Amino acid sequence: MEMEWQRDLAGFGLAGIGRETSRVVRVILPNFANVGPALLSALLFARAAVSDPDYGTSLVSDSAVLGLLTFAILGLFLLCTAAYALAVASLYRTGGDLLAADRILKEHLPVAPLARLLATFLLVAAPFFAVSTALSLEDKVLLPLPLPLLGWATAAYVATVCQLACVVSVLEDTKLFGAVRRSRELLAGKFWAVVCVLVTLDGCIIAVLKAFTALVVDNVLGLRLAFQVAAVVTAFVALWGVLVVALVAQPVIYMVCMSHHLEVVDKAHHD
Repeated sequence: MEMEWQRDLAGFGLAGIGRETSRVVRVILPNFANVGPALLSALLFARAAVSDPDYGTSLVSDSAVLGLLTFAILGLFLLCTAAYALAVASLYRTGGDLLAADRILKEHLPVAPLARLLATFLLVAAPFFAVSTALSLEDKVLLPLPLPLLGWATAAYVATVCQLACVVSVLEDTKLFGAVRRSRELLAGKFWAVVCVLVTLDGCIIAVLKAFTALVVDNVLGLRLAFQVAAVVTAFVALWGVLVVALVAQPVIYMVCMSHHLEVVDKAHHD
């Protein structure tokens, strides 16, 4: 019966993944503790403010605060990734039984999945940040047009593989290169749909942070205090919403890819 239900997800493409993510989000929002993404949004905004060149006067103190914020963001991001991956997988495994899913989540968020996730993240983040750093030079060095396009395509590919590898390391007993290899296997046949979803969500997160920096931190439009407060509230709600959708979309994509390869989710809660 479980296999028949999973086959329903096998044919999902871009639109299907979007609809399924929306359906799961509607279940998650009123019934799941979404404090993590809210706190993560606040930390991201704080880091954007601290990293602004006009913020503060002490380079040493600003660097220390920036480092602490980055460390806090990384830790909370990994915790949210693990929690949402297990919560969404539990919903599928229990047929939407929220109480059973909540019980499974509390029982199966020990050190093991978090340790696997941390190890995998540290491995896959290295090439991603290397590509991002190379792309940041585009503003300072005039490069032939094909090179930036190749760089952005590489970044999209690496980011997609990395994000699914992180979910794999939580829901399966694998990590590091095994998780990356498993991620590439699962993406076979679904890569273009998945990359469109994940890159769009990542782009929305970046866009909200850029808008916050421009409207609030730099105040490029010369907004009055009341409008700045409204901009902060709007940006916070927007970023929180996008983060929730992104955190839900990752395990949904995992389920779609598993269904596409006719695999049963047996390892989601075994450590």
